[in-house]
Amino acid sequence: MGKRIGLVLGGGGSRGLAHIGVLKVLVREGIPIHFIVGTSMGGIVGALFAGGVTPDEIVAHVEALQHSQRLTLNHLFSARARQRTLEEWLESNLPVKQFEDLHLPLTVVAVDVVEGEEVTLNSGPLVPALLATSAVPGMFPPVRRGDQLLADGGVIDSLSTHLGYRLGADKVIAVDVYPPLEREHLWVDPLLAMTGLDLPFGLLGSVHDDTPGIVASLWRSSRVMAWHLHTTRLAAHAPDVLLRPAVESLGSFDFKDLERPIQAGIEEAERALPALRALCDDSGSDN
Repeated sequence: MGKRIGLVLGGGGSRGLAHIGVLKVLVREGIPIHFIVGTSMGGIVGALFAGGVTPDEIVAHVEALQHSQRLTLNHLFSARARQRTLEEWLESNLPVKQFEDLHLPLTVVAVDVVEGEEVTLNSGPLVPALLATSAVPGMFPPVRRGDQLLADGGVIDSLSTHLGYRLGADKVIAVDVYPPLEREHLWVDPLLAMTGLDLPFGLLGSVHDDTPGIVASLWRSSRVMAWHLHTTRLAAHAPDVLLRPAVESLGSFDFKDLERPIQAGIEEAERALPALRALCDDSGSDN
């Protein structure tokens, strides 16, 4: 019997569209995937694919959302309005409504902000779980589940390779779209980092000062903490194939250009084709 291959798709907002490009190559090359672990955008893309939606169809669904939605004042100031838009899109485009009806097993990762614990979701209704795993603090409200308040799994870590092994993978393919620490300009404007908008003003004033302000310091500190945990956990649970599409220059919420992250995913998967094919040879062809 062939070895089980788990696909771990990381969170990263619009950078996570690179997962679609990776999936295009995996499908084209016939790389078997036995289950998916996803965080945030990785969970959403993973759910669509696990539900039987092809990568090209996922692109079409995202393009339809991009062209149909207009930024309104309600969306600008209301996190619940933004979440409702995402909820309606998921309900319209997911071919199944329950985890149990997916073609591939799927686990998505959220964080209970009450207890500060990682939470895995892999049964019951899909849409509430996907809203939870993608509930970026400040962008979307947390999702209540019993006594829990669930937020984006990236609050703790955006790439849960440890779950791939815990769920029984013999081999793990991981797609990491979390941006590395900026080293040339330490005091990046949070608005620029998150939205990709090149604004004529910033939250920080001069962002290249040797003595940054409060916002710059807090933003950098949060990035250092997240990056430390991310790299430590990745080293402890290293995947067999680690894909890092070149999406670091994109803002987390910059959905203006879909082609760039998708193409970056294609190029990174094609670069790693020898390693991916070796996994396939080692795992057998059953899917």
